[in-house]
Amino acid sequence: MASRSHVDVNERRLRPIYDCLDNGNNKKAIQEADKVLKKQKELTCAKVLKALALLRMGRHSEGSSLLETIHQSEPTEEQTLNAMSICYKETQQYEKIASLYEAASKHQPNNEDILSCLFMAHVRLGNYQQQQRTAMSLHKLRPNKNPYYFWAVMSIVMQGHNDKKLGQTTFLPLAEKMTKKYIQEDKIEAEAEILLYLIILELQGKWQEALEILEGPLGGQLGNELNLRETRLAHVCTQMAKWDKVFKIYKDLLNETPDDWTFWLKYQDAGFHMVEEHISENKSELSDSTLKEMDSFIKEKIAAMSDGVLLRGPYLAQIEFRKQLLKRNWSCLESQEDILRLLQDYYDKFGHHSCCYSDMRLYVDFLTSEEVDKVFQAHSLILNKLPNCKCYSLVLSLCSMQVKQMTRHLVYIQLSRTMGKHIILSIDNALRLSKDLLLRYQDGLRFGKDPPLLVTDLQYSDNYLLLAVHLLLDVWTKTGDDIHLWRAIVHLELGIRESKSNYQIKLLLIRLYCIKGVFGPCPSLYDSMEIKHIMNDTMGYIVSNHVIRLGHFMEAGTMYNTWVRFFDINQKEASEHLMSSYKFGSFGRIQEFVEFQERLDNALQYHSAKTEKMLLNLIMQTDRHETTETAVESMNVHPLTDTPVDHSKLRDNRDLTISLSWDPPSLLLPEDNRMKSVEEEESWLHLRWTLLHILLLAVMVGRDITNKSVVNGNSDSGEDHKKDKQTSLELLKKRLDELQKYAHQCERFKEPRQYHIVQGPFRTRISEFLQGPHISAISIMVDCVDYVYTLTKLGLEESKPEKEECWTRMKDFSKNLIIQDVGSLIKESNGKRQLDSSGLEQLVASVESISYLTILSGVCNKGLNHLKNNWTRKSKKGKSPPAPQPETFVNFNAMITELSAVTKELHQIASSLDPVFTSVDIASLRLADIPEEEQLQRGAEHLVWNKVEHSIQQSSREICEVLHHKQFYLNTLML
Repeated sequence: MASRSHVDVNERRLRPIYDCLDNGNNKKAIQEADKVLKKQKELTCAKVLKALALLRMGRHSEGSSLLETIHQSEPTEEQTLNAMSICYKETQQYEKIASLYEAASKHQPNNEDILSCLFMAHVRLGNYQQQQRTAMSLHKLRPNKNPYYFWAVMSIVMQGHNDKKLGQTTFLPLAEKMTKKYIQEDKIEAEAEILLYLIILELQGKWQEALEILEGPLGGQLGNELNLRETRLAHVCTQMAKWDKVFKIYKDLLNETPDDWTFWLKYQDAGFHMVEEHISENKSELSDSTLKEMDSFIKEKIAAMSDGVLLRGPYLAQIEFRKQLLKRNWSCLESQEDILRLLQDYYDKFGHHSCCYSDMRLYVDFLTSEEVDKVFQAHSLILNKLPNCKCYSLVLSLCSMQVKQMTRHLVYIQLSRTMGKHIILSIDNALRLSKDLLLRYQDGLRFGKDPPLLVTDLQYSDNYLLLAVHLLLDVWTKTGDDIHLWRAIVHLELGIRESKSNYQIKLLLIRLYCIKGVFGPCPSLYDSMEIKHIMNDTMGYIVSNHVIRLGHFMEAGTMYNTWVRFFDINQKEASEHLMSSYKFGSFGRIQEFVEFQERLDNALQYHSAKTEKMLLNLIMQTDRHETTETAVESMNVHPLTDTPVDHSKLRDNRDLTISLSWDPPSLLLPEDNRMKSVEEEESWLHLRWTLLHILLLAVMVGRDITNKSVVNGNSDSGEDHKKDKQTSLELLKKRLDELQKYAHQCERFKEPRQYHIVQGPFRTRISEFLQGPHISAISIMVDCVDYVYTLTKLGLEESKPEKEECWTRMKDFSKNLIIQDVGSLIKESNGKRQLDSSGLEQLVASVESISYLTILSGVCNKGLNHLKNNWTRKSKKGKSPPAPQPETFVNFNAMITELSAVTKELHQIASSLDPVFTSVDIASLRLADIPEEEQLQRGAEHLVWNKVEHSIQQSSREICEVLHHKQFYLNTLML
């Protein structure tokens, strides 16, 4: 009783501290903690809460010091341990949580709560071996609690996941043996334990044993999830090629849920396998009994809907059945129905649903263009041909159309494009059809006014707008006349006013703006789609290849920080999901969460964003060499031990089909485009990673000259330090050699790759990097760093005229970074003034290179400054007149002067791009031919040009800002 009273007193005293922390009043929390500690000096939990408040106030050194002291005392109180866990979670020191509970468990080996927390700490770290050990300790402590035993079993399974070879020979057999023991002793209590045993068997390919479990009494206990036992049984039978059982299982499932498309596909797949096996075994003619049974079953399901709600599944299954017969050239059915008639029937029943297009698209490959037209002949929405035009116009007047009729017409137009009818149109006819679709779009807007749609709803006619824009892009591709692209942008800008939540319009707008070198409007469009969480990985590519390319450095920093933060937080969130899976016995989800975590950890977008973020920091956060060293110190990289990204492990998680396109598959080529794009992205990532490590190693070399190590605050001395100095320089030269060799291997990327204009990925900047003087400039500058290091090691006496050429080479070569033909972004093309932003990309590449050269020059300055100080001291000791300054110093200053001149020239070029600075009237690029009465379109055009002007102005100013900092940086490097 006295002990309980003591605990109550402590809780009462700590409550004000917890309240202050919950309210975010950290200063008050410290005061309350101090009050408690005056009365009760040894109340450890109060000290921990004070440390937590200090950490949240940014006083990390004080908070960490206090936590370390408490940690070393190895506390065991539950409140203290929980509070310390919160501190370590917030500082992402997850290893210390495990260490904390490990120490506590030694003092209290029979404390179930401490051991449970220790197990979860190992789960967070992914330490499967320690998980197993802790789980077995819990099992010995509480042998009647099944979950602890199966925690150990699952930990063994996960060890097999980490090591596939040992998994099959050691870990999985052990897990199977442990689980079978509980089955034989009739100790199984939960469905999760049965599922875990099935997982173990399936991972070993023991399908017969799994089948026996599913068909036995244990399988009957799998009832919490709908159809779980049946789908598991069908999966096992599929692996064993027991097609008759699979066939029966899915037939029974379809009797319950006849609209499940997955069930229909697997049902038919099993049926066709049965027929093929019969042919193979009997070497006889095609037997149609199974096929007739399938055909009758489908018709039975269709007939059952005659008086009820129509379901798409059975009708699609009927078409799929005929498709598979045609693929196999089987025509054994007496009443052979053709796909054309079935598609006509499907369109009759479901053509008023927007999903009808995606359903029918699966089967139009089996029809000719003329047969597709026949599908729609029975409907009043089919159409008169315009004179000399293969496009179509409604017989009915626009005003008489209803939403269902409009949807039917949209399905037809979409399928027409998929069949290639729009691609073969002449330019005039394509423009006429585009205009016709825009009129239909405008007329369709009335359906969203009465009753009014919600802001989050899409307009019923939005796809007319998108189809019209795609036709304009076809014309732009054929003619090269930008007027069609800008008109497409204007129409999309008008469309987004009416349908603010239509992400397809926003995606297309981002793409078209970026094609023309205008990034300014893109961030707001991107943010308005509320891209969060996993979408940062799948959709980040939409803007990632453009933001730096077009000179928006500030926005690039924001975007890269967001992406990298998401991937970093993933580790924490995935761990929480894993712990929940263990707590609730969801063993089947554990492997899924681990695989999902690995997928994000190896994401191409993650590694690209992380590398670009660090390179951007070296550009943006440096105006003198001291800030460069500080920026490098803050990076969590180890250039002496880091290895290049393993391309075999990289995962391309981009959703390249997110943008809607109705083009023929022969033009889309999604898999071919993905393969080429991944190859290009990986090569660009490798080049950027190598360049980053060249810069980091060079900064290390500069610090080594003054006997300091820059990376992560490490410092060495004596023989080890000499070894590190040599290692950093040797590794620097090795990385440079790798950069040059890999660039040579990437010659195939010198010509910019072009992908599908709407749905394809966008090229990287690798072509500009390889075509320009950038690699050569970096190479010469690294030679300069190597030369300076040699001088600091051997003395100025090693300065020889032939070795001094590196300064002259750099001085002369730096002029190649000046872009000659940027001038203005408005250029004449075919007698028309058009916006051409190709020079902007070249300018950005030169600005990046001058930034990197400035950093490398800072490394040289550090070494030469050291030499100059020694030379000055020696000169002052002598009584003779002062000797002239060594040639090395003079040559270095000349090189810096030339780099400064190049920077000024680039600054002038960047300034000349600013429409305000140069008094260029971008609005003079009017689209023309817009009738005066179309004031709305004229206003949208004016808005577009304002956005273009603002974007170019933003690019110009941010580039100038970077160059201004580099100019200041270079001025500090003069000896």
